[in-house]
Amino acid sequence: MNHTRPAGALASSPLSLEDIGDCILFARPRLLGDIVFTLPALELFARHFPRVKVAYLTEPPFVDLVRIFPHVHEVLVMDRRPGPVSLAAFRRRIRHLGCRVAVDFHSGPHSALLTRISGVPHRIGYRSRNRNWAYTRLTARHPHRAPRHSVANQVRLLEHLGIPHRPIPAYPRIPMKKQSGRNRIAFDPHRVVVHVGAGNRFRIWNESHFHALVKGLVDKGLHVALTGHSPAERTTAAGLAARYPLDDLTGKLSMPSTIYLVAASGLYIGADSGPLHLASLTETPLVALYGPSLPAVSGPWRNRNVTILQTQLPCRPCSQRRCRYDTIRCMQEITPHDVLQAAYQYIS
Repeated sequence: MNHTRPAGALASSPLSLEDIGDCILFARPRLLGDIVFTLPALELFARHFPRVKVAYLTEPPFVDLVRIFPHVHEVLVMDRRPGPVSLAAFRRRIRHLGCRVAVDFHSGPHSALLTRISGVPHRIGYRSRNRNWAYTRLTARHPHRAPRHSVANQVRLLEHLGIPHRPIPAYPRIPMKKQSGRNRIAFDPHRVVVHVGAGNRFRIWNESHFHALVKGLVDKGLHVALTGHSPAERTTAAGLAARYPLDDLTGKLSMPSTIYLVAASGLYIGADSGPLHLASLTETPLVALYGPSLPAVSGPWRNRNVTILQTQLPCRPCSQRRCRYDTIRCMQEITPHDVLQAAYQYIS
């Protein structure tokens, strides 16, 4: 029996197990933190449909990460600007897997097009002004004015599968692959992992603040490991490594290796960015710096051993396109002293 509705229709009754079939497609092409935020939805789906295989569509930079996600049976990779050959191969692969439902956690232009091209009969996404044509079932992205965490927002998409969106589970345990030789990361309770950057300039801490922070940690006899990937982060790390005894690991770690490093350390310090959410997959204490964004929307999805530092400026949250103060006050007014005092709660 065909229960497919016209594109953009609001469906009142959930899909049946017959509708779902043997395989489901989840899509979240990017970004790092947003991909991590889909993990509770994957966990919730696996609890309700343990025999249904999960295919996960993402972009090349995140493949190694998604491959270690629990409950994911196959990772599908698509470039941001795929050609006709890649799109045709993608559609054939979806047909071979037998996916009958697609859940687009992003619902942006790129993922909406891929979801529609997949040929899957039941396509779930967020209601928008100009992409409802890609989906057969829609969910309002912001049903209430109060801030809603991204994890909660993504879990709501599963209501179309008959899965209640509450309670929302914690992150599932990430399997830690046993490492050996050069790749082995030894456990060090006195190691502090510091991410020396952020996803955009509106979340970046002042470089002089990083110097004061690292000096304070080193003076306490703690071991500092710097992480990051971008050219700007590597430059900042090089300047710190020239002045203080530390491990500069910027540009040297994969996403899974970053998780292993944090799990083997005593503390993680960083701004709201993808690496912070990788760190939140561990049990290691976190000190998180929040400027233009709100923890209620994008904070670490865990409560234990998390300290969030933020200012109370009236301009927060903002669009992160321009700053009325030009100096990104919401980040720069978080002082090294504040961060060090938070760090000393967890490590000494």
